[in-house]
Amino acid sequence: MLGRHSVMLASLLVLLTALPLWQMLAGGGTRFSLLLVLVLVSAVLVNSPQRWIFVVASLIGTAAVLGIAYAEYADSAAVRIAARLLSLGLLGLTTLVMLVSLLRADEVSRDTIVGGICVYLLIGLCFAVTFILMVDLAPGSFVRDGEAIVRSAADPSAHATTLLYFSFVTMTTLGYGDVSPNGEMAQMLAVAEALIGQLYLAIFVARLVALYVTRDRSGSG
Repeated sequence: MLGRHSVMLASLLVLLTALPLWQMLAGGGTRFSLLLVLVLVSAVLVNSPQRWIFVVASLIGTAAVLGIAYAEYADSAAVRIAARLLSLGLLGLTTLVMLVSLLRADEVSRDTIVGGICVYLLIGLCFAVTFILMVDLAPGSFVRDGEAIVRSAADPSAHATTLLYFSFVTMTTLGYGDVSPNGEMAQMLAVAEALIGQLYLAIFVARLVALYVTRDRSGSG
């Protein structure tokens, strides 16, 4: 049976895989927003064990989903930005809660590993949403092949998909160079993501090793 963290992981993997498949099979559209809603619902569910956090997450998630729906229906830039901010707030809260849970774990389990993977993917998604917000608030913050990345009416999800790709390429320090930040804020955010991504991996692996060694010693004793 899938646990809360497994459901979260599944929604993130669906987002990453369905975006290009959707575009390939059905063309453009609001695919990013719809798939983001799936992740937001999973984010609310993963916070269910802690009552007050669940209440806050539910309120933010409901407002974000309603905002996304209205923004797509009315094509309102202001509501879309507000919905992105709310989405970022929920994703950031969920990332923090899951990270604290990971650091407090006292044994290695499937849930610990799945939760750790979720945190890594959530970090990349949080930065992607931040980059998407920057395109709305400061057009020209990112360029691809010398041209500014902007929201296209023909395919409203194309720029979001590109910036999601850029986010994970940056976090993993692949650095293909086809998409690049333009301006100090965008550049510093890209640097911050690369640093956080590498530090997280080092801390996560070290934590797993420490838990494994502790369990091994306890078993030997």
